Amino acid sequence: MPRPPPQSSSYPLYSTILHHRSSKSLSGAIPLAGVHDALSAKIFAHHGAPALFLSGFGVSASLLGIPDAGMTNLVEMEMMTRHVHSAVRSSGAPPPLIVDGDTGYGGASNMLRTISTLSRAGAAAISIEDQMFPKKCTIAAGSKIQIVAREEACERVRGAIGARDLHYEQHQQQEQIITNEPCGKGTWIVARTDCRMAYGFDEVIERCLRFEELGAEVIYAENLQSVDEYQQLRDRLDSRTVTMIAQVQESINLNNNDDDDDGTNDVGKKKPLLTLQEIAELGYDLALFGVTPLQCVVGALDATAKQFLGRNKDDDDDTSTTGIITEPISMAAFSDVKRVVGFAELERFESDFPCT
Repeated sequence: MPRPPPQSSSYPLYSTILHHRSSKSLSGAIPLAGVHDALSAKIFAHHGAPALFLSGFGVSASLLGIPDAGMTNLVEMEMMTRHVHSAVRSSGAPPPLIVDGDTGYGGASNMLRTISTLSRAGAAAISIEDQMFPKKCTIAAGSKIQIVAREEACERVRGAIGARDLHYEQHQQQEQIITNEPCGKGTWIVARTDCRMAYGFDEVIERCLRFEELGAEVIYAENLQSVDEYQQLRDRLDSRTVTMIAQVQESINLNNNDDDDDGTNDVGKKKPLLTLQEIAELGYDLALFGVTPLQCVVGALDATAKQFLGRNKDDDDDTSTTGIITEPISMAAFSDVKRVVGFAELERFESDFPCT
């Protein structure tokens, strides 16, 4: 695990992983919540999240209300990265932020702009994947996603690392001395492959070994199909390499029937979730739950809307409603909402500096 410069945006992520690996009192992999906006990031930071992941799926859903299918762009991801980075900086120990960089949004020039832009916005690490454009959520699409050839995937990773290094060489002086923005040097590259369902597990191994050889700091294979596959991959990689597992929790009741499965998703049957301890025992450092916060938000808003409006969308009954939530629901008190967004700090400032 290479040591980034102490002034770089990735140094807190490096320190978190190093501390976790060396501490005998900590058990389990590092939990990585997939946040989708500044508010969700601020809540997780308030509760001591060791690191955060800005999910492209989550940004597509929360910012635009559309599927994760290549329709968001770099401008939108940069904006959300800046918002999230700014929101968590107010916490005592701001968690480092890993940002979903999709495919790099194009060719070499796009890759250069993607890495430099997200680095300046506050990303500690940026993930780059090997799908063809327009990309889709792998878990949702299964084998229907399209994957670039291995050499092209490697060129993307090599280009991302080169863009990171060039960004620092060109901008370290103004970033450190003039603007005091996060330094781009040392921004980690998360090399991700989505090729499991399209090309098989052997190709996953080959791509990950090449990504590691190229110098990617984090290796991330999406949607492997068994614990044994995760173990085989980890065993083939250098023990010093940082690795990540991503999981999607289908629902709270993991034993329910797949009544909503129409047969179009050939990812396979639901796999049991691995605990943080089990992930660590496999040798992985980061345990990503990329859409869990979004799932909880959607569930809470859906239940609230039904109560608030007094009916379900598909109901014919126009039940009268008072607009007041009365049934048990995960609803924050208004005072808690004010606390989370920082009203107390604002009121103290206004009291100290009563300018008009």
